[in-house]
Amino acid sequence: MILAERTPLFVPQLHCFDDDDLTYAVDGGAPNWIAVEPAGRALLETVAHGPPAVTFGALVARYAADRQLPAGKAWVHVHDFLRALDRAGMLSDRAFAREPYAGRRALVEPQGLRELWLQINNACNLRCTHCLVSSGPGKEPGLPLEQLLGIVNDAVDLGLERLYVTGGEPLVRKDLFRLLRHATETQGLEVILLTNATVFEGPIRRGLDALDRARVRFQVSVDGARPETNDAIRGPGAFAKALDGARLLADLGYDVSLTTVTTTRNLAELPELTGIVKRVGAKSQHLMWAHKRGRAAASLNGFFPEITELVAAVRRTADAAEQTGVALDNLEAVKRRVNGVPGVKYDLGNGGWDSLCVNFDGRVYPTAALAGEASLACGDAARESLGRILETSPVVRRLREASVAAKPAMQGDPFRFFTGGGDWEHAWCFSGGDPLAPDPYYPIQLDLVRRVMTTLGREKRDRRNRRSGYDAPVVLHAMGEGAIACGTADGALAEQPVLTLHSNCVLSFDVDKPRAKVREFYGAAAEQPQAELCCPARYDADAVAHIPQEVLDRFYGCGSPLLNARILPAETVVDLGSGAGIDVFIAAKLVGSAGKVIGVDMTDEMLAVANENRPRVAAALGFDVVEFRKGYLEDLPVESKTADVITSNCVVNLSPDKPRVFSEMWRILKDQGRIVISDIVSEVEVPPHLKVNPRLWGECLVGALTQEQLVALLERAGFYGLAVLKRTYWKEVEGCPFFSVTVQAFKYEKSAGCVFQGHRAVYLGPAKAFVDEEGHLFPRNEPFEVCTDTVAKLANPPYQGMFAILEPGEERAGYACCGPDGGCC
Repeated sequence: MILAERTPLFVPQLHCFDDDDLTYAVDGGAPNWIAVEPAGRALLETVAHGPPAVTFGALVARYAADRQLPAGKAWVHVHDFLRALDRAGMLSDRAFAREPYAGRRALVEPQGLRELWLQINNACNLRCTHCLVSSGPGKEPGLPLEQLLGIVNDAVDLGLERLYVTGGEPLVRKDLFRLLRHATETQGLEVILLTNATVFEGPIRRGLDALDRARVRFQVSVDGARPETNDAIRGPGAFAKALDGARLLADLGYDVSLTTVTTTRNLAELPELTGIVKRVGAKSQHLMWAHKRGRAAASLNGFFPEITELVAAVRRTADAAEQTGVALDNLEAVKRRVNGVPGVKYDLGNGGWDSLCVNFDGRVYPTAALAGEASLACGDAARESLGRILETSPVVRRLREASVAAKPAMQGDPFRFFTGGGDWEHAWCFSGGDPLAPDPYYPIQLDLVRRVMTTLGREKRDRRNRRSGYDAPVVLHAMGEGAIACGTADGALAEQPVLTLHSNCVLSFDVDKPRAKVREFYGAAAEQPQAELCCPARYDADAVAHIPQEVLDRFYGCGSPLLNARILPAETVVDLGSGAGIDVFIAAKLVGSAGKVIGVDMTDEMLAVANENRPRVAAALGFDVVEFRKGYLEDLPVESKTADVITSNCVVNLSPDKPRVFSEMWRILKDQGRIVISDIVSEVEVPPHLKVNPRLWGECLVGALTQEQLVALLERAGFYGLAVLKRTYWKEVEGCPFFSVTVQAFKYEKSAGCVFQGHRAVYLGPAKAFVDEEGHLFPRNEPFEVCTDTVAKLANPPYQGMFAILEPGEERAGYACCGPDGGCC
C-alpha cells in the first residue's frame, strides 16, 4: 500500500477492549488482532470514525494539531504507524468488504483422517468415580490385536498422523507394546498413550524401555495434589503410584503430561499440581473439564464446579505454570490459535471432521469422550472400513455440516474464530444431544484468549526500547508475530482458511519448534559439508588465507558483512550464528592482537568444528583473540554495551522471534556501535505452507522477512541510520522471490532528557530537506536547534559530514567542526 497525501484510509470493523492502559483491537471477521498504546488507539479511532474516507495527509495534519507536533515528527509518527497497520493486515485504501461466513464445510472439504483414537479395552485396574465410559476391573478386554493392527493400517491409508491409545487402562493389555511398535516403527505414527500409570511393573516396565521416545508420549491422570483428594476419586494408593509412574516415564526420557479432571474438591489444588508436574519431571499440565456423562453424570458428586470459580482456578493455575516454567497445555493450545496465522478461522472441534474413535467393541464414534453414546454411533470398524464410515455415516455428515456460523450463541462474538465456538462435545453432553448448544465451559476459553492477547501486549510494551529517541506510536504486537511456524505436520493445513480444535480430553503436540529443526539441519551440515546450502558468498583469497579448509568448506552464509563493516584494529566484534567460524576468523585478522572477537552459535557440532580450528588460526595469525560461546540469538551470552560491531551472515531468518534478536543486538552494542548483517529477505510475505517446510527453514528461505519488515523491526528496536548496502537476487521458490541483502544500522542511547544548550545543526544537502528517525526536519542550509543527544548522533557515522554543527552563540558564517576528532567540514 502506497501512502500518498490523498490516499484514503480504511480499517476493518474492530472490537476494542482495554487492559492496563493498552488497547486490543480485534477484527473478529478475519480473525486478526493488534495491541496498541493510547496514541495508536487515537489514530485507529480517527480512521475508523472519521469522515467517510480520511486521507493520509489529513490524518497527519490532525495528529500534528492534536499533539502540537512539528510537521516532520507528525509525518514520521503517522506514516510508521500506518505502515505497521498495513503489515498487520489492518489497513487498506479501500473499504473492507467480507462475505458472510457460510461455515467450515463451505470453505474446506475434510479429507481422510489425521487423528484416530483407539479405546483398546474397557478393562481397568481402577474404578474412577468420574469415568466417562464406566471402566473397571473385569470389563471388556477389547478387540483382538490383529483387528487393531488392521484398523491402524486402514487409518494410515486415509492419511493418519497421530494415534491416541486409551481405555480402560491400556497397559493391562499384554499385547499393547506390539501395537505401539507397529504404529511407531512400521507406520511412523506419533502415539499418545493415556494411562493412570499405576501398573508399571515386570513386563510392562521392560516394554517401556523399548519404545521410541521421539514418537511415544504419555498423558498421566492425577486428580488432586494430595492423596486424599486424588484417591477419593481413583482409589486407595493411586496418587503415590501415579506420581511414581510419571517420574519413571520422565526418567526414561518420555514427554509426559499430568492431566486433571477439574472438580469442586480439587479446584484449590490445581496450582499446587503445577509444582508436582515440575518435581516428577513432566513437561506439561493439562486440565480437563468434566463431561456430563458416565459415572460423573450419574453421581453429580462435585464434578461440575461453578463456572466463575473454575475460571478463577484456571487463572491461578496459569499464573503458577508461568512462575514455575511448566507448560499449561490448555493455555499453550490457545496461544497457537490466538497468535497463529491471521485470517485462519477455528470452527468447532475435529471430532467427526478428521478424527474418529474406535471403541473397545469396534464401534466407531466421533470422539473418545462420547464413545458408547448410541445416537452418535458412526459404524463398526470390525465390519467396514473407516473410509466407508466417513463417506456414509449420517452422524459424520451432520457433524461436518455443523459450524460456528450456525451456533446462535456465537453470533456477533468477535472471539468466536479464536475459541472455535467452544467444545461441541460438552455442548452435546449438557444439552442432551445438540452440538450447537452453548458450551458451558466457553467462559474459560474466552478468558484464556484474552489472557494470551494481554500477556503478549504487556510483554511487547515492557520490551519496547524507549532509550533510542524513536517514539512513534507502534503496533506493539500483531497477530502471528513470533509464532512458531516450523512443525505443522501437514503443510497444506497451514493455508487452509478453516481449522478445527482438538478434544479437551487430550493435549496437543502440533508444535515442533524451529530451533530443534535448525540444530538438526546444521548439525548434519557440520559433519558433512553441503556446498550449496543457503547461497554461499565467497571471500577474497587473501581474507581467508589463514583459515583452514575444514572451516571454509562449512561456510553457509548469504553475503559478506565483514567487507562492509569497516572493522578497525582493537575493536570488539560479535558474530551471531558463527557456525564453523569463518567470519569470526576473518574478523580476528582485522581487529588484530588488541581486539576481541566472539562467535555465538547454538549448534554443538558447529561449535566443535570452530573450536577445533581455533588454535590453527591463532598459530597462523600469531595471536588468539577469538572465543566461541553457545547460545541463542534471542538471549545472547554477551555482556551489555561491550560490542563495537555485530555481524551475522544468513542467520536472523532462522530465529522464531526476530524482534527479540534485534533487541539483544541493541543491548550488547556500545553507543555509536554498528551492526552489519547479511540475510535473506522475501519479495512478498512467505506463504504459510512454505513456512512449515523444515528443509526450506534450514536453507535460510522461509523464515525470511520482507525487506520492509526487516528495516521496520530494526528501527523499532532502536537502531538509526539504516541503509541497505547491497541487494542481490538469490532464487525463487513456488513463485516467491528471495534476495540476499546486507543492512547497516547504528546505536545511540538517549540520555534521560534532552538538554538544549544552544547547539544548531545545518543540513548541507544535496536534498531540499532531511528527516531523521525521530522526526526532526532539517531544511537545507538552515540552522535548526538540536539537543546535545542529537549533536552526538549527527557528529558520528553515518551522518558525519552531512551536517555542520554550530556551537552555542556561533553565527552561521563559517561552519563549526562537524566531527568529534576536530576535523572541519
